[in-house]
Amino acid sequence: MADRADELAIYRQAVSTYIETLDGRERSRLLRQLALRIRRSQQTRIKAQLAPDGAPWPKRKPRQTQKAASRPIRFLYRKASGEERVADMRSWVRQDDRLTGFDREADGLRTFLNSRIARHLPAEGGADPGPIAGTLRTAKGRVRRSSQAMFVKLRQRMSAGSNSDQAYVEFRGRAARLARIHHFGLKDRVVPGGPETDYPQRELLGFTQADDEAIMDLVFAHMEGRL
Repeated sequence: MADRADELAIYRQAVSTYIETLDGRERSRLLRQLALRIRRSQQTRIKAQLAPDGAPWPKRKPRQTQKAASRPIRFLYRKASGEERVADMRSWVRQDDRLTGFDREADGLRTFLNSRIARHLPAEGGADPGPIAGTLRTAKGRVRRSSQAMFVKLRQRMSAGSNSDQAYVEFRGRAARLARIHHFGLKDRVVPGGPETDYPQRELLGFTQADDEAIMDLVFAHMEGRL
């Protein structure tokens, strides 16, 4: 194992020396290829739910069984400013005095205080459903499928780039915040306004020996093309 590590160190030095000999444009082009290769390998490993050292990630906690959603809900909601707006949810769950679900009017996940619901409205084409009762959520099959694929959107939002000095893979904006929470195993709210939960550490970014070898193969292929 030590001999293999020594060999990799020698190869890394040779790769670095070679890259420094390239002019700026060609170096940037090669580093861009390296960045794309690294991103692809990181995405593949994340999809396989493995840490950089090959260890499997902690499994998701099983979700509690809840009743499947039986009807949509619409209501007039009074915001803290006193302004009122319509909320329209097709899948939702009750958490104490809060309702959380996908609000079609806002085109996103929202949480509402039950005490601020001014009036319930009839669903499109239906009669007034009256007050909300019980705890609902989306159907079991949908929950089960979504639990199998982790970090789909984060994988899609992984950026790769380069300049004359370096190749990089990173998350940006809101994706960077979410990635940091899961990479280091920090606390966060599952839904806006909801309770905090401790997330297990699942390392999203990190070099593997396979990454090292793939990078060296790409650089050596570039060297052969110049000779």
